[in-house]
Amino acid sequence: MRGRVLPPTDQRVIEERHPFELQRTKRRALLRVAFPVLGVALVLASLLGIAVYSDQANRAGALSLSDDLIAALEKRIAIEVSAYLDPAAQALELARDLAGAAAAADRRTVAESFAIDALRRVPQLANVNIADGDGDFMLVRRGQAASGNEGGTDTKLIRNLPLPRVVIWTHRDASRHEIAREFDPADPYDPRTRPWYIGALTTEQIFWTGIYVFFSDRAPGITAALRAEASDGKQVVVGVDIKLDALSQFLAGLKIGRTGRAMIIDAQGELIAYPDATRMLRQQGDDLVSVHVDELDDPALRAAWDRYRVEGPGRRTLEVNGSRIVTAVVPLPMSGQGWLIMMTVPEDDFIGFVSGNSRTALAMSLTVVAMCALLAALLVRQGLRADRAARALLDRSLAITRQSNAFARLATEAGLFDRSGDAPPPALCEILAEVTSASRASIWRVMAGDGALRCEDSFEPETGGHVAGLELALAEAPQFLAALLHGEEIDVADAAVDRRTATLHELLMNKIGSTALLMVPVRCDDRVAGAIWLEDCEPGDGARNFARAVANMVAVRMAEAPPAALVRTGALAGAGAAEPQEVRSFDAGLALRGLDHPDLAAEVFPDVAVLVLRFADPAVLARRPPGGGPSLADRIICVVQEIGTEHALPYLKLAGDELVAAAGFGTADPTAAIRIADAALSIRDRCLAMLEEAELPSSFSIGLDIGVAIGSPLGQQPRVFNLWGDVVRSSHAMAASAAPATIQVTEAAYRLLRQHFLFRPRGSFYIPRIGAARIFLLAGRP
Repeated sequence: MRGRVLPPTDQRVIEERHPFELQRTKRRALLRVAFPVLGVALVLASLLGIAVYSDQANRAGALSLSDDLIAALEKRIAIEVSAYLDPAAQALELARDLAGAAAAADRRTVAESFAIDALRRVPQLANVNIADGDGDFMLVRRGQAASGNEGGTDTKLIRNLPLPRVVIWTHRDASRHEIAREFDPADPYDPRTRPWYIGALTTEQIFWTGIYVFFSDRAPGITAALRAEASDGKQVVVGVDIKLDALSQFLAGLKIGRTGRAMIIDAQGELIAYPDATRMLRQQGDDLVSVHVDELDDPALRAAWDRYRVEGPGRRTLEVNGSRIVTAVVPLPMSGQGWLIMMTVPEDDFIGFVSGNSRTALAMSLTVVAMCALLAALLVRQGLRADRAARALLDRSLAITRQSNAFARLATEAGLFDRSGDAPPPALCEILAEVTSASRASIWRVMAGDGALRCEDSFEPETGGHVAGLELALAEAPQFLAALLHGEEIDVADAAVDRRTATLHELLMNKIGSTALLMVPVRCDDRVAGAIWLEDCEPGDGARNFARAVANMVAVRMAEAPPAALVRTGALAGAGAAEPQEVRSFDAGLALRGLDHPDLAAEVFPDVAVLVLRFADPAVLARRPPGGGPSLADRIICVVQEIGTEHALPYLKLAGDELVAAAGFGTADPTAAIRIADAALSIRDRCLAMLEEAELPSSFSIGLDIGVAIGSPLGQQPRVFNLWGDVVRSSHAMAASAAPATIQVTEAAYRLLRQHFLFRPRGSFYIPRIGAARIFLLAGRP
């Protein structure tokens, strides 16, 4: 892409101002934007600060309240457990007193009567047990619904002495009347081996067993036992079995946040009570055993238990799997049990509403920010519009000044209205480009005959050079030339998408990267004699009006009859005048490289004619015809081979999307250049026909040059003959820069072929080690 030498209007206007004015303009624009933006930023920062402070304060308050809530729940659980177990302990102490005071003969009757009353009044009791050192045992339990004794009681009596051992089950109804009795001699139960009996003998206080599963109810529970000394001197142990399912039901009913849980565990981590009673037991062989807290597969519970084992009881906040969990593991105030209350609650259950409220408040605050931003944007917009209006007024004034100065300079050009000159003065295009900030300014004349255009002068500020002599035929850009000849004024921002200028953009504008085009026709009486082109000029009426004024000036020069478009033999524009000679010295080129003929391991051919056929869209070559058959590339190569054989072209090579043909390797081959030119015309016509038949665009071009080349066989057998040198490179360059479906030749080729073919001048082209040279389009045979 190019970089302009002349700055655009805004930059030029700034440069024409005083430096202090430039600084004031920048400072004013900065302040107009900075102050409103700073105000909005301060409002936003204030609201964010308030939101952050409120969120943190609310979180701290909510967490403080949650700590109080957890403490209250701990007390409530302790009270509930105490209320649940204390009646059982009191009943146990009464049973001990009765068993110790009763005579041996009445002990069983008194104990059974008390046990029945205790079971009715204390629902958490499952069984009442009495045993002595002889192994005598009595168990009283509620009647089983399965046996049809619901509401009654079942008494199991084991008497070891006097022998034989007797096990009797006595069933009584709700009125205590005996309804059935049965013997169970196979029962091996011995109370003296049970943990509750053994433990009670070791202490004067109530002994509490660990949790275990009752055999009859298949439910978890514990046993409280107390030792007593009977009146006959025997050691009697009284025990009560307490079911824990009611504690689990109580814990399940506790509301701790949304998803919090509380449980009771012993010092070893075994579950005593859990909100989900179905998870308290697990199968181990044929038995049910209590579950350990680690076996619940709950990361929060495991983390709380591990922290308790390391740091002891307390309330903590733990990070578990990216979530903050509030935990509490504290002792349960009961005598001698070592039970613990464990609670886990996600922190969001306590402060989730705080986050929600904070987000809502922040969203409502953002409404205020949006309103402030809108007001600030309106303020900035109004200020910038005022600055732009002032700059536009100043720009307009400066533009008028520049145009006045330009007209004054044009008035000093003596040759501007001189019809005898070959071309308009160079200053005209330079002034056009300077005033309009165009990337290229050019003046074109309509040719006679087929209505072609010829460039009289073209100036590019980027390079500072002038180009003239380029021709544009009607066949190359028919829609553009038709619009021009009808007197249309064309002003398009993107010439590549406008149907009138799309081909023109591809042919000329795309080479320097220009996009926009302003074309003003030059009118002479009732006809269009030429045009003024401005590429990528500044938008607005200023450039258009100045181009119109220059077009009226140029019309005076173009009032005479235009020259012919097509030339043959020596009838080129300017024929009769001495033509610049293009000098190519192969020996001089070798000398510059420090070489000579004996130093070359290749043969030098002084007059080789080289043709390059290039396809702009290689994908076209892979197309197959609708009816099937070989690809387009295959058909084109076959045609080129036929043409090469027909015109005796000894060198033919395909490389990618380019095909190279050459002739003139012999010492005396005067027809080589003519054969190459005839082959180029045949290839052009045949390719056009095949592409038209396939309904494809004419995306090929041909380049031709004649000069010195180097050739040599290369590689292993069979060796490949390769041709290279400046003539090959220039032929490639001609093909690459040619318009679609045209044959572009160098001035050297033109000089050898002009007596036999028709040519159209194309303009100038730079050839390495030769310099600028004219290029031509090969039109055909005369």
